Amino acid sequence: MTPSRLAECLQIVHWGPATLTQVMSLPEDTVESWLQGERSIPTNVASWIEALCFTHESADLLMPKVDPDAASEGDDSVQRLEHIPSYSYHLLRRLSEGPVGLRSLFGTDDEAAVFFLVSRGLAERKEGDLTITPSGKRIGEIQEFPS
Repeated sequence: MTPSRLAECLQIVHWGPATLTQVMSLPEDTVESWLQGERSIPTNVASWIEALCFTHESADLLMPKVDPDAASEGDDSVQRLEHIPSYSYHLLRRLSEGPVGLRSLFGTDDEAAVFFLVSRGLAERKEGDLTITPSGKRIGEIQEFPS
């Protein structure tokens, strides 16, 4: 990773050098020395930062547009139909049986399902667990649509 790429990634994740220093418990001048090109950025640090960057870029694509004058928080009255991938639906069914520990999902094929469900408001994090939301529970209900 180059110093300019590190600076770009920090901008994408909305962190300053001080935040990275604090998060990684580094000596105070370490991140600045990486950004100035005085020290090389360790490969494991660069890989982790690239993963953070990727996650933020993906999440930013799904960021909702919020009208401050619109409906109140938690108002699910306006919904659009959307296909739920089968891998996400299977995890949603597991959640309907009870919370699932988030750590048990790290490094599994369910990571993408977690992202999908949380980004659509169908699941949420409660402490160390992933739980189903009322919107997620309604997915399995049969609804009649006006003809």
